Amino acid sequence: MRAGITFFVSGCILIIFGLVMMIPGFLDFSDRNIGSAKAFWQAGGVTTFFGALFVTTFYNKYEKLSVREMYLTTSLVWLFVCAFCALPFFFGPNALNYTDSFFEAMSGLTTMGATMIRDLSAQPRGILLWRGMLQWFGGVGIIFIALGILPLLRIGGMQLYATESSDKSDKTLPKTSQIIGMIMIIYVIFTVICTILLHLSELDWFEAMTYTLCTIPTGGFAPRNSSAMELNAFSQWIMTFFMFVCGMPLMVSYFLFKKNWNYVKNDMQIRTYTYFFLCSTAILTLYLILTQDISLFTAIRYSAFNFISVVTSSGFLNSDIESWGSFAVMFFTFLLPIGACSGSTSGGIKIFRFNIMYLSSMQYLRRKILPHGIFIAKYNGKPLTEEISSGVFVFMAIFLLSFLLSVLVLALIGLDFITSVSATLSSLGNTGIAFGSVIGSKGSFANLPDSAKWFLSYNMMLGRLEYMTVFVLLLPLAWRKEKKNTGSTAF
Repeated sequence: MRAGITFFVSGCILIIFGLVMMIPGFLDFSDRNIGSAKAFWQAGGVTTFFGALFVTTFYNKYEKLSVREMYLTTSLVWLFVCAFCALPFFFGPNALNYTDSFFEAMSGLTTMGATMIRDLSAQPRGILLWRGMLQWFGGVGIIFIALGILPLLRIGGMQLYATESSDKSDKTLPKTSQIIGMIMIIYVIFTVICTILLHLSELDWFEAMTYTLCTIPTGGFAPRNSSAMELNAFSQWIMTFFMFVCGMPLMVSYFLFKKNWNYVKNDMQIRTYTYFFLCSTAILTLYLILTQDISLFTAIRYSAFNFISVVTSSGFLNSDIESWGSFAVMFFTFLLPIGACSGSTSGGIKIFRFNIMYLSSMQYLRRKILPHGIFIAKYNGKPLTEEISSGVFVFMAIFLLSFLLSVLVLALIGLDFITSVSATLSSLGNTGIAFGSVIGSKGSFANLPDSAKWFLSYNMMLGRLEYMTVFVLLLPLAWRKEKKNTGSTAF
């Protein structure tokens, strides 16, 4: 395995982030907040220096990456970027310690949205912008990993979304590089439109932009302590719409532009996601009308906003969910790890995996009734292979094992049951919302001990990189020297 290519790629990305750090620095300088501006420039200088050092030291004519090198590069690049993106929080005048700074950067880049900053109103605008930029760039990285890397690594059924020309019959799908390019254009267009609409609703340009930078990547780093609770109804509906749209595969917008309605209408994942949103909103609305003294339209707005925020792993809130009662808390707890659609910026398990588990389970039950019958499960018209089905079930088994072990570790650290469970689900699902007296609506993740913060930072990366990308590196087989000309695969 050529470890040098990992450092080379990390160096290239660090140079980009080091230069980007200058932008909030200039914003703080224009606000005459010299201390914060210097912190960004120092962090940018350090990051750019180490990026250039990695590039010059490990520069080589690298050929195509092997599977093992892709696993290693994907995981370590994320760690390197988070380690350096934490520096502006660490160097700033309202400095966090490095543990909190790393947690904040990891939460931003994984679009989890949990924060270590207790009072956002006391922060310079550069820090608020940097938090939004972390989530926006994190969303870009997620798109690249989801569409460009995970299908090639065949992780948890993601080979369904391999978009190179392996399926010659599907002429509507362009190549992976073209798809990523088109999605980036869509991503930028959504960002511009959402910013304009939020500005027209009530917000100044800066707040409109910072809310947008956290809405489009379904992140949740609000620039206000109250999340979205103080925004007017129009602003909340704008955010609801964009969270819903960005929870769908971003390629949907491309097919709508091409007027390929059948592709969108016949996609099982999109149909499930839409029905799930409508049915859950209706149930929550009815529950709120029966238990809370609010109007029908307010109940619909609260239900739709908070449901789509949790299921897309955005993490915004426009109401105190814990005040709704135990049913609502339990309902949203179950939603924390689910996630929205594959090909979106959301975290979590993803809807398509539940679709595949349902189809595979029905196929299994039919075979039990008619052992000699021939039943072929199909997903969007394509037969489900044994590899895809087993990949999804293995993914779910690893998720459940990660959940149980994480709860035990947090309990060993000293956290109570509710805090351990909700913090685990929130970090693995990259949601950012949690419950209980410690980290719930009246608490903060900043209340956790440092050991829990480091462990949850690991969980965030584990959930964002879809588990097996990280776990496979723990196998001794992944580090054995590859044999050449044997005809065997890397694993």
